[in-house]
Amino acid sequence: MKKSFKRRFQLSMLLMLALVILQTVLVFIILNSSNKLNELVNDLQTILIIFLFIIFVIFIVMLYYLPHKLRKSLKEVEDLIEQISQGDYKIDIDFTTYDQDADSLRLILALDRMLKIIMRFDQVKADKIFEHHQRINQLINILPQGVMIISTSGEVAYCNDRLRVMYPILNEVSNINEFILNDVFDSRLFNSISLALRHGKNLYNEKVRGDSPATKAILNGSIIRDRKGFATGAVFVIDFISNATADQDSI
Repeated sequence: MKKSFKRRFQLSMLLMLALVILQTVLVFIILNSSNKLNELVNDLQTILIIFLFIIFVIFIVMLYYLPHKLRKSLKEVEDLIEQISQGDYKIDIDFTTYDQDADSLRLILALDRMLKIIMRFDQVKADKIFEHHQRINQLINILPQGVMIISTSGEVAYCNDRLRVMYPILNEVSNINEFILNDVFDSRLFNSISLALRHGKNLYNEKVRGDSPATKAILNGSIIRDRKGFATGAVFVIDFISNATADQDSI
């Protein structure tokens, strides 16, 4: 792993200081050892020009090269953080890209550890959500009533096994507004559901009849709303009444 930019800057400053000290020492040596003025002037000019050129090169490197490398490293880290902020946690980080700067590499390693923790947490959360979803599904499936979750556009999001047996056309890609039903009871049942969805109205013990005046089902429904209060769908529970109970109800 290469040295950090801070370390490189410190080394550059130490090198410049060492060159200045060396230049000063050489100037003193020449001043003490030279006997001729012309030789003294030439030697001093040579030393000053050489050391001035070396210091100038180091200064240019410090002024342009190191900041450029630093900006490039920070831009790579910024792009990585931006990708994470978009919700993309499955990132294959190439650590060799950041090994030019020890400080950036430490930051990337910390981000990599954070991503692994987030992914483990998301996996645990997804497993828990799936487990609770399965529990609720199984609970709804064993109910004697028919249960159906529908969006405001009429698309069926979920229906339990009781409804699937009674209405094979129901599935998670169905739309109740597209059903063509010949039975009077079925037509009235789904029409009541469609009207409740269209008007955003809850249903409480609404009786649904067929050809006869006897009640064949009791319909309850509750509108689902988002945080802003807009309806997004509804949950309907259909309690089908047996023939004996329906006859007694008609009396």
